[in-house]
Amino acid sequence: MEKIEEGAIHQSSLIINEITRNVVNTQEVTRNVANQALYYHAHGDLQSFVHQVVKTNPVLSGLHTQLFESPDTLTYSTYWNKEGQLVDQTNFKFCSIFRYPKLLERAIQARAGVWSDPFYCPMGSTVLMISYFLPVLDEEGMAKGIVAGDINLKFLNQVIDDIRIGVSGFAFIASAQGFYLTHPEPTWVMKRNLFETSSQIFNGDREYYRQILEDGKAGSGFAYPELLDFEKSWFYFSPIPYTNWRVVIVIPTKELFDDLDDIFSKIVWVSLLGFVVILLVVVLIFNKLFTPLRQIVRSIQRFSFGERGRRGKKNEIELLSESLKELQLQYSTYIAEQNQVRKDKRKYEKDLKSAKEIQRTIIPQDYSFLEERKEIDLYAVLHPAESIGGDLYDFFFIDEKHLLFTMGDVSGKGIPAALFMAVANTMIKSKSTELSARNIVDVVNKALSKENSNQHFLTLFLGILNIETGILDYCNAAHNYPFLLRKQRTVMQLDQTHGLPIGLYSSKTYKSHSVALSKGDVLFLYTDGVTDCKNPYGEMYGMDNLSKFMEKAETQAPKDMVEELMTELMNFKGKTEQADDISLMALQFFGKYS
Repeated sequence: MEKIEEGAIHQSSLIINEITRNVVNTQEVTRNVANQALYYHAHGDLQSFVHQVVKTNPVLSGLHTQLFESPDTLTYSTYWNKEGQLVDQTNFKFCSIFRYPKLLERAIQARAGVWSDPFYCPMGSTVLMISYFLPVLDEEGMAKGIVAGDINLKFLNQVIDDIRIGVSGFAFIASAQGFYLTHPEPTWVMKRNLFETSSQIFNGDREYYRQILEDGKAGSGFAYPELLDFEKSWFYFSPIPYTNWRVVIVIPTKELFDDLDDIFSKIVWVSLLGFVVILLVVVLIFNKLFTPLRQIVRSIQRFSFGERGRRGKKNEIELLSESLKELQLQYSTYIAEQNQVRKDKRKYEKDLKSAKEIQRTIIPQDYSFLEERKEIDLYAVLHPAESIGGDLYDFFFIDEKHLLFTMGDVSGKGIPAALFMAVANTMIKSKSTELSARNIVDVVNKALSKENSNQHFLTLFLGILNIETGILDYCNAAHNYPFLLRKQRTVMQLDQTHGLPIGLYSSKTYKSHSVALSKGDVLFLYTDGVTDCKNPYGEMYGMDNLSKFMEKAETQAPKDMVEELMTELMNFKGKTEQADDISLMALQFFGKYS
């Protein structure tokens, strides 16, 4: 029974992993859209942005964005119709947003994602779908809209069909309420309920199994499914993460135990025959027949039986020997698979550690050049939310008197964001061959946009400072506005945006501005991980607290300012898990040294 259950767990894991991959991808894509919806709406590009996301993410069957503050263009929708065409519509009243107003309110109140129950698509009565709701929040954490990502559940049938369950066994998916989402009998989908089976099918302790299912636990038992003509069968069920669904595997008991009983019966008869032969034949026959049988019996005791044995015109010893070889082969395959899983896990952990070390080498840590460059003082830190992150900063001299410095934030976090960050950082260095900030940003944007199938993008501030005159030429590609602290203790922000985030549209162009720094002035750059930092009560640090910090800063030394703000953020966060990467940079200008 332990081996049978291990096999069922292995089979269900294959199904669960494929479903979870689609669900997590949908959540991640919907989250990225929710994070950027207000920005793209403000620039009049929200519909085209939604269209591009659906087009490049095949897991989605539709994406709907509703902004509460825009009554004239209430909803932006893009979906695949039943003819396989990608359709854009505004104020589309039949999308999932209007089907589940209570779930919409729940998502907004919780400030988190919520999955809908399965429903049939209004554009095709036979298409079963689910939607993921996520609120659109502004910088203050206020709900300004809702995003809903739709998944066509037909992929569940493909996942189930790819799994072989014995000879006549089968698997299916049930919703949290017990309705069949897939089943070998298609007419039962969304019409029959797991909790409403007749006593002829299941006569066990219903409350016990109902409680296990509601608690999201795995379990097993026996039933008499109608699909197998009410033949006694063993079932195993396991929860699917993120969805509250269950995968159920059903195998006829006969397939599990009849072969074991048959083999055991043959062992008994062969043993009795051997005992009779011992009494009738000579010692030679005794040694030739009984000794191999005894070895086979000892070998069988080391294995468990669950697979069908072979039948043919062979004696019992030959059948038993072939069954043993087959079981040994299957067991070796299982062990090899388990070892490969452990090997892959160790390799992933090793690669993650290597990626972290590589990222550290990309981000500059050496400030020894400041000993000779008395015209400036500079200090920066990067504190990733995970082992590796998607923030970047850099600084280097283009020539003897021009310092180029950058700070950016890649959409998302983790390994994909870190890889995109590494590519972007390398391109910035390789393309920085002139003294124009906007030209450098424009060239890097075109290069990043060419091979960006995952639709990652990068907000970027790039500045070029003449360390003798203090003239700063800068381009802000949708990044957070830096603070400028004048020596006279006044604080201002460089609140110009010169274009969209880079990496999405190669045709977009960028502008730039310039500002003159006086001796003693400090320029302070940061990413949105600072303002989005949350305390244990769910409150954000926000722009108000950051502005107050800049106004009351006791020192203008870059290293002191950066370390003081990082300490304040960690104290504010407490034990709350960090949600986004945090990057800080402070640059102080002193002018030509004499």
